[in-house]
Amino acid sequence: MQEVKLDKVEKKIPKLFNNIFLVGSFLLPSAFTLGTGFLLISVIYGVYIGKGYLKDKLNIIFFIAGIFLIISAFIHSNFNDYLSNYNINHSLSWIGLANWIPFFVCFWGFQPYLNSKTKRRSTAFALLAGTLPVIITGIGQSFFKWYGPIQTLNGLIVWYQRPIEGITGMTGLFNNPNYTGLWLNLILPFCLAEAINSRSNKLDRIITFIFSFSFALCTILTNSRAAWICIFLGSVVIFGKKGLKLIFPLIISICLIISSTIYPIFGNKIQFFFRSIIPNNIWMEFADFQISRLDIWNTALKNIINFPIFGTGGGSFPDIYMYETGLWKGHAHNLPLELFLSYGIPAGIIILLPIIYLFIFSTKTIFFNKLIKISIFDKAWVISIMLFLFSQLVDVQYFDGRISITFWILLAGAKNIIDEDKLPINFIKGK
Repeated sequence: MQEVKLDKVEKKIPKLFNNIFLVGSFLLPSAFTLGTGFLLISVIYGVYIGKGYLKDKLNIIFFIAGIFLIISAFIHSNFNDYLSNYNINHSLSWIGLANWIPFFVCFWGFQPYLNSKTKRRSTAFALLAGTLPVIITGIGQSFFKWYGPIQTLNGLIVWYQRPIEGITGMTGLFNNPNYTGLWLNLILPFCLAEAINSRSNKLDRIITFIFSFSFALCTILTNSRAAWICIFLGSVVIFGKKGLKLIFPLIISICLIISSTIYPIFGNKIQFFFRSIIPNNIWMEFADFQISRLDIWNTALKNIINFPIFGTGGGSFPDIYMYETGLWKGHAHNLPLELFLSYGIPAGIIILLPIIYLFIFSTKTIFFNKLIKISIFDKAWVISIMLFLFSQLVDVQYFDGRISITFWILLAGAKNIIDEDKLPINFIKGK
């Protein structure tokens, strides 16, 4: 089937700007500031040629969400006596707007660079190739003690390379192992798509196998439990129905192994055996809990109920949690809860609804539409979104700029996937 291109915007984008967008995507993990600069140029041009911003219903919803966010920040700055006990810095509410409002514009500006299967595959490959420094430095950090931070261009580029101590996992270029784990999760589906696509070429198969193995190894080394689940889930889903049949017995097997390593449920000998073959810093991730997610979520929910309309302010959770428990936690470990707590339920719902819409309908297009030929890279694209959304239910890595930018690139691509799905159907109906 001939590839469908959405509209005249396809012809309006010069090759130069497409390349700038790809370079920005490639540099995103290893040279964040430079990569963001290239992507900013791309967004400005994408917005310039994409006239009619408010003609798109999703843009209207995001625009309304931005208004609600600003109103909430204004309330926090000027009418915050009811939160005086928590000693919250309400300037963070205004700073926190940068995590959302600019991306509502980026969502529109990215779309012209992702409005065909070929463009999305090129972007996926750029992100995949850009992850190579993450893999190399992560392996160096874990096995050869390449510690940093490594800086260049007066701090414009920073590779953190933290020393690995205790149960702390591999961080690589990121400043937190959970961020590294999620980045690898987001890019893994593209790696597997390349592996599937290269079955007929022996050299490509070898290269993609080595790369896929490196992804799995580095994900394990992050010691991020959410990343472990996501790499498993993503691998199963991309390989289709046969993979899905394996997910439940494998999950049960993994849970039994971990449980018998922590507790002698099958006897001390079995426990000793698993502890002797599984590195301490892996199984200790499941045994060494300072405090459970349920306690953190309970604190967030209680304050959301108390302040449902405007929330308690951006970045307020650590102060609230410290005040109520005497312990420090940087966020609510759940992105929807963090958003509701920071800016209120109305703003949170308005932001989340279009994101849920994009995920559901792009998933429907990729997995349930039998009328169009599906690209394996579009399938990987939707799986990457799925893994992000899953991870944000148990952690909040969204506030790392590399991850949030990549997420909105994925959403922009999902919008194009949905729009492309409508064209063949209308054509078949004679419209």
